[in-house]
Amino acid sequence: MEFENIISAADKARILAEALPYIRRFSGSVAVIKYGGNAMTEPALKEGFARDVVLLKLVGIHPVIVHGGGPQINAMLEKVGKRANLSKECALPTKRRWILSKWYWAGTSTRKSCR
Repeated sequence: MEFENIISAADKARILAEALPYIRRFSGSVAVIKYGGNAMTEPALKEGFARDVVLLKLVGIHPVIVHGGGPQINAMLEKVGKRANLSKECALPTKRRWILSKWYWAGTSTRKSCR
């Protein structure tokens, strides 16, 4: 999606003027960002996330990305015949789910996120 064609120059200036105090305040700081599973599955969301991370870096904020990946891990667990066992309030993994999750992410997350 071409955002440049959607936002007028006046709107860009207004948005920048509104953001500038926050940019000044947080420049030089670290921002921890969760990159969740659903955002990792949609190409448009992936692109938007990457643009936002680049913008943070360009204004002097140091992003640290941690990932969720619930949908991907659940799909992998189903493939090996395991049940997710999660509640809506808290996603506490069993030892086996934790090991399988680490195995899954070791093979996919960094490679896919860095493309």
